[in-house]
Amino acid sequence: MRLFFFLLLLCLCASLPAQKRGNPALAQDVPLQLQFDTVIQVSNRYREGNSEFRVVRRAYLDAFMANVSDSLSQYPLEIGRLQEEKAALQEQIDATSSEVSERDATIAELNAERDSVNLLGMQLNKGTYSLIMWALVIGLLIALLVALASTRIAAANNTELKRERDKLAGELETSRKSRLTVEQDLRRQLQDEINRRGS
Repeated sequence: MRLFFFLLLLCLCASLPAQKRGNPALAQDVPLQLQFDTVIQVSNRYREGNSEFRVVRRAYLDAFMANVSDSLSQYPLEIGRLQEEKAALQEQIDATSSEVSERDATIAELNAERDSVNLLGMQLNKGTYSLIMWALVIGLLIALLVALASTRIAAANNTELKRERDKLAGELETSRKSRLTVEQDLRRQLQDEINRRGS
């Protein structure tokens, strides 16, 4: 009996490598290219002239073709899933693009508001507004300088006119005094003459 179990164990051990080696195309979790390469490697080869040939078992080819068919039948499902994913991603891209364009429009509007100033109901660019304000400031400064210069000229003319008036008033006073003295002299002379004739 022990001998029987020993022989049975020996047969099982001997058959294990053969099962491992089995049909390489039946390995479902191995990529197709690796299955094909393994089928070619385990195939018998022979030469005829300069050409080398491989003899592949029909069971290996059938199993490999079944795997290829299974893979090919899975591709339409995978393609459909990927197309659905693509459509969902495209919708997200479109939604994001519309959000981005709305935000760009809002940013452009805010930039336009930031770069413009409302002056008397007109929206003016800050550069134009600055130019107008500086022109007004410079115009007002020139008007102030002209007013100060004309005031100074008027004050100088007024001083000159006052001096002329004082001079004329002095001359008039001198002339009046001299007329009075002449008049008094003439009166005296007239009185003297009247007195002389009367005497």
